Amino acid sequence: MQVGETMKKLNVTAPIEITVEASVNPSESSEKVIAAIRNVVDRCSPEFKHTSRVIAKCFGNESLGTIYEQIRSRSAMGVLRRLLTNNRIKETTWFLLNKQAATAGIVVAIEDEKESPLGPIRITIVCEELDLLVDWLVPV
Repeated sequence: MQVGETMKKLNVTAPIEITVEASVNPSESSEKVIAAIRNVVDRCSPEFKHTSRVIAKCFGNESLGTIYEQIRSRSAMGVLRRLLTNNRIKETTWFLLNKQAATAGIVVAIEDEKESPLGPIRITIVCEELDLLVDWLVPV
């Protein structure tokens, strides 16, 4: 995105629910995993759960703002669009982000969990108007 450019308005009236999950390995601190999620997903409150996972629920496309901006700046829209399309089942889709990159505030979509040695951040999106949401996030 160019400096000063803002997110395009999203014309979706259906609720958007986003679930963010990441494992916490024995070598990691849950606080750092929570910080990594907050770096790339806006307006969510990740919590440490089940002794080895961080989970957050967010609502609305505003939570995808950082991803929206960074995917454009890294010319990675084609990869993310393919992931969102290939992982779709009805009104739900998901994609993975590299956890180490997220720690530095950088959005890197990955195709395989092995691309993130400490495990990925998984983002699941549920929306009845998923086609419009995907077109907004990663236009053709």
